[in-house]
Amino acid sequence: MRAIRVLIVAGTMDVGGIENQLMHLLRQADRTKFQIDFTTTADHPFYQDEIETLGGRCIHIPTTGGKHFFRYCKALYRVIKEGQYDVVHSHELFHSGMVLLTARIAGVKHRFVHAHSCNQEKGNLIRRVYHAVMRRLILWNATEFLACSSLAAGFLFGDSVIHKSNYHLIVNSVETARFLPEEDRENSVEKTIPEILQVGRFSDEKNFLFSVQIAEACKRRGHRFRFIFVGNNGEDYESSVRELIREKRLEDTVCLLGVRKDVDKLMKRADAFLLPSKFEGMPLTLIEAQASGLPCIAADTFSHEVDFGIGTVEWLRLDAGAEAWADALERAVFKGRSERGTVVKAIETGGFDSGEFAKRTCSLYEKSVNG
Repeated sequence: MRAIRVLIVAGTMDVGGIENQLMHLLRQADRTKFQIDFTTTADHPFYQDEIETLGGRCIHIPTTGGKHFFRYCKALYRVIKEGQYDVVHSHELFHSGMVLLTARIAGVKHRFVHAHSCNQEKGNLIRRVYHAVMRRLILWNATEFLACSSLAAGFLFGDSVIHKSNYHLIVNSVETARFLPEEDRENSVEKTIPEILQVGRFSDEKNFLFSVQIAEACKRRGHRFRFIFVGNNGEDYESSVRELIREKRLEDTVCLLGVRKDVDKLMKRADAFLLPSKFEGMPLTLIEAQASGLPCIAADTFSHEVDFGIGTVEWLRLDAGAEAWADALERAVFKGRSERGTVVKAIETGGFDSGEFAKRTCSLYEKSVNG
């Protein structure tokens, strides 16, 4: 039997939460049943070598910016026709409207759209019009609607979709075995300075500038906390973060580590996890942190469906200010990790393991194509 051919459209396939999630899917999909390829707008994305090793392809198409918009659609159309794909699965937020329309014109019968984010900021008139038009194209052209959280679904599709039979809530997931707390606490890393970890790309929505303010508040109180920021190069935004660190004289308090492949080890070493994002869909990093048993301080700006429900996460409003966040970090550092058994049970109950994500997504591909 011919393998089901799936084309995933998801930006660059560089390091990021969505990209990590999609790699879980590729790693665990049955290669005798599925041929999964990816488009990329990068010359050589971070995950390209692994994708090719796992039997997939990374197909370059031009970026969507400005005058390149229609060139992008034309290139995507050509890729779809040449690849004879059964399924196109778009993870491109509102731009999914054009992706799905292109897939429909190219003759793809099974058009999946996936909601990952929930930005409650209204934006200017042009952006609001763009969102309205793209949402309409999504609703007209998608055959299956997937979302990592109810808030993300409402943001991208509108509330009416979540009551339909072709809507599927599939929570984000991680390779839990990598992150679980060590069973033998005696062998854990001994540190004299507590470490606060934040993981994410350097962009405004991840709010690293606010994290620097929190670090300043902690230092002002005499706490010898070390803040560790892990994430990809954010160019202008990262420069702003570095400048603020110098301005506040926090070079001995805040460390920027760049992109890392050992986030699981960093989480096992850390004492608390920080996530002051302005918006999220369902952040993988928070799932990873909870899977490692870390006490977490998170902004009350996204769906609580990500919470394991074991008392690991303390939710705070961003407008509470840096001092309130410093208070919360103080509590978290001295709280200690959750027990391994408690974490494992929460993962199983909530479906937060990557195996469950791959199983459910592949099942939807198979059910759609084979009827």
